[in-house]
Amino acid sequence: MLLHRLLAAASTQNEFLAVVDSQDAFDPLSASLTGVDLRRLLWIRTHGHVDHAFKAADLILHAGGFGIVVLDLCEVPVRDLNRIPLSYWYRFRLAVENTPTSLIVTGDRSLVKSCARVQLEVKRERLLWRGPVFEGIDFEVAPRKALRMAG
Repeated sequence: MLLHRLLAAASTQNEFLAVVDSQDAFDPLSASLTGVDLRRLLWIRTHGHVDHAFKAADLILHAGGFGIVVLDLCEVPVRDLNRIPLSYWYRFRLAVENTPTSLIVTGDRSLVKSCARVQLEVKRERLLWRGPVFEGIDFEVAPRKALRMAG
C-alpha cells in the first residue's frame, strides 16, 4: 500500500507519524510488515465521527513535531464530507505551510481542492493472484494537477 510505504520511509528517518483514522480502517499489522516503526506512530481512531477526526488532526498539526500526519477520510459518507467547512482546509494548509510536516488526506474523492499543494489519484490496475492466494494489487499513481513551483 502506498500510504504504508510513505509512513515506513518517514519512520526510518526517525520521523514521528500520526494517523487520524476516521473509519477504523488502519491496520497496524500490515503497516508494521511494510516497515512502519509503530513506536513512532500515533494512531487515533474516531469510530466514524468525522468531526472528531478533524478536531484531532487540527490539534496534532498545531502541536507540531510530526513528519507526516494522515487524515484518512476513505469510506466517509458523502453527506458527512459535504459538511466539512472549507475553512478547515485553509486552517490545515496554514498549519503546515512553513513546517517540515506533510499532511496527507486520503479519500474516495477530491476533498482539499485548491488548498492542496499536490493531488494524487491512485487507480487500481489489476489484482495479483498466485492460484487461489491473493498477493497484492498493481496500481498507478498520477498527479491530478501540476505542482506549484516555489519562487
